[in-house]
Order: sequence, then C-alpha cells, then structure tokens
Amino acid sequence: MTIEVEKYFTTRYHKKGITRGENKKPTPEKMAIINERNAEKTLRQLINNNFGPGDLHQTLTYKKDQRPEPEESKKELERYLRKVRTLYKRRGHDLKYITVTEYKNKSIHHHLIINMVNSISVKELNDLWINGRTRFTYLDDTGQYAALAHYLIKETRKTYKEKGSPSGKRWNPSRNLEKPKTDVEIVKAKEWRKDPAPMKGYILETDSIKEGYHDFTGWPFQMYSMVRVAERRKGMR
Repeated sequence: MTIEVEKYFTTRYHKKGITRGENKKPTPEKMAIINERNAEKTLRQLINNNFGPGDLHQTLTYKKDQRPEPEESKKELERYLRKVRTLYKRRGHDLKYITVTEYKNKSIHHHLIINMVNSISVKELNDLWINGRTRFTYLDDTGQYAALAHYLIKETRKTYKEKGSPSGKRWNPSRNLEKPKTDVEIVKAKEWRKDPAPMKGYILETDSIKEGYHDFTGWPFQMYSMVRVAERRKGMR
C-alpha cells in the first residue's frame, strides 16, 4: 500500500512569515505540463491501489506482415481481453487490467497491467495472443509503480488526442478497479516539518519529496509518498 501526502496552505487566510510565490494564469504550455503531471498522478495512484508484487506488465506486439491499423488493433485487443476474462472466470477469478496502446513512432503494440493469480500461468496468457509476440514483466515488491506510470503516460503523450487513436484516451481501465481513497485533514499550524517523517509501518520515499509553490494559488506546498513495509517483503502472490 502506498500513501501520498500533499500539504497546502489554505487560500482563505494569510500566513505571517510565509512567502507567497507569483500568482498568475498559467500559459497554454504550462497548462500542458500541469495536465501531463496530473494524468501521471492519476494513473500512478490507480496502479498502486489495484496492483502489486507478482502482477504483470504485459506487452503485446504484432507480426511484421500483419500489423493492423489503429482501429483494427482496438478490436484485436478487445478479443484478447475477452479470452483472458473468460479464462479467469473459469478459474474463479475476476480480471483487472489497465491497457495502453502505442502506434506512432514505433510499431503498434499494447501495454497491459493485469492481476496475476496462482491458478493461471504466463504460458496460458501467451497462448491466447495469436497475433505476434508477448513480453511479460512481474511488478516488483516495492508497492510503488511511479516509474511504470511515467513510462505509460509518455507512450501516448503525442497520440491519444489524435484522430484515429485506438481509444482516444491515455489508458483504459477495467470497470472493477478500486479508486484510491482520499482523506482531507485540516491542521492548524504555521508551518510543516521540513523533513517529513513516515507513519508507523511505512517507509518514506525520500526521492518523492517535492516542495514549491502551487501553480494556481501561489502558496507553498509539500508532497511525498510512503510505502508500507510489508509490501517490500511480500514477493509474488
């Protein structure tokens, strides 16, 4: 389990001794960066909340002489997901997934993150994809998949809005994914700790600590993430 902490000063009160950054309307270029960052955050939290050690990052490719157009590739991916979903149901499990399709600047291919269960083998999943090769990578035991989210967002950065995009979205999730929980706590304090401390049972990811000024309010912020110690020891399920 991963917990992300975001600390902000409320915009309703002025804080003595707190310097405020410049508050101006972001340019279109700046908004594009903000939107990219927010998309990556949403995907990161979705992956962290629904997948863990032993689950799969799967890549589906096509035979060189059988590469489809983007719209047809969407149908091929849907056919594959139906087969996998049926296999899971036969074994008494529900399939959870996130898919991303990349088709520009590279040969068209699909990325999938899927929950792995003991009663299903990688070979069975491989055999269900008849259009080309598959590559599998197990999610590690960190419980934090920020790097994977960053990679997948980068894959579709220039294509997801284009006419002819297979999905018109950065990613497509299964409907049974659980949304991350958000808790809001109002704390009366003039300042926060410069060096945050992790909650009991969690490890602070020091490289996740970010500080600066909010893009819209201009007030200072601090962000960081913590990963439950048990996640690092869980290994494959």
